[in-house]
Amino acid sequence: MQQLLSFTQVVNLIKAVGDKRTVIVEGENGIGKTALFHALRKDPKFADHVAVDPIDCTQLSDGSVWMPDIDKENGVSRELPNERFGVNKHNQKGINGARPALVFLDEIAKAPQFIKNVLAPIVYERRVGNYHMPEGSVVFCATNLSVEGLGDSIQAHLRNRLTFVKMRKPSADEWINWAADAGVAPEVIAFVHMYPQVMDSFMDYEEGGKYHGKALDKDNPYVFNPRASQIGYATPRSLVSASDIIKQIDNMDTETLNCALSGTVGESTAVDMSAAVRFGRSLPLFERIVKDPEGTDVPDNPTAQIVQTFQFVTRTSNRDEAEAVTKYVQSMRNEMQSLFVNTVARSTRIAQFATVPAFGKMLADNKKYH
Repeated sequence: MQQLLSFTQVVNLIKAVGDKRTVIVEGENGIGKTALFHALRKDPKFADHVAVDPIDCTQLSDGSVWMPDIDKENGVSRELPNERFGVNKHNQKGINGARPALVFLDEIAKAPQFIKNVLAPIVYERRVGNYHMPEGSVVFCATNLSVEGLGDSIQAHLRNRLTFVKMRKPSADEWINWAADAGVAPEVIAFVHMYPQVMDSFMDYEEGGKYHGKALDKDNPYVFNPRASQIGYATPRSLVSASDIIKQIDNMDTETLNCALSGTVGESTAVDMSAAVRFGRSLPLFERIVKDPEGTDVPDNPTAQIVQTFQFVTRTSNRDEAEAVTKYVQSMRNEMQSLFVNTVARSTRIAQFATVPAFGKMLADNKKYH
């Protein structure tokens, strides 16, 4: 069985070989393959690249890659590239100062065969129409796993010319670390913390193995099952969509919220996530805690405390808030303090907390968590 790579490992692979070899990333739908492009675009290595917007290969048609141009004077035709690919007569291989391109071709296996034929020179030669991309250009692709029954397949003779890797679903801890910095609603982060099996993979049921070091429950109601008819199911992508819905909670009633969540992440996930939402709504206001951390009561319910802990991590934006939040957390149970310092230490929010003495002491008291 082929080794599964993490998100970070795939990013590093593309950085290392992407300008010489086209990497095809295979993985379950919704696990963050498109996010690879955004991570690479922000990487200093690609600061000078022309970052082409992700291209959905299923939406391409005649003329969306290149168009013919007739040169009547010389009696020849040329293939002029679509501007989306960042290559033209002024920005191509051999031109002094030309900027290399960063190109992501999504859903390439689902594209009609004639589109695959048109894309082949880009994938194999870094060429769009008659123009070659500048030196250092990176092209990588993504596709879903064929076993998902989503129609993704690439012919064997073509696979031999590419580098195929399989990207795994993130673990709960990996996703939480990312979500804490990505503006995901604290209720959703708390849900994943309480129900880490939401990040299990149906692929492990097929293989009969283990994922992230633990045995899997074949009746896990949260994950995608290619043999079942599911309106919604939990993936890293759909969890972010659920977060977007929860952020609009003031604009909908409870029934509408529950229906929207169910249609986004599945009924089982929605029921358990809604509990976190309810407790989140009952928490004291963040602004009140910042103003009077020692005079604001800590909720008794453990779920409410978990939601509140992730709220602190996602909302704290300066040192004064960090100092107030730390005072408040000192009144919480030890396990909540541990969760708090663990999450902060692994996020960019550590910059706000690093100079708060009480946080430093709390961090030292929980050494096993960082």
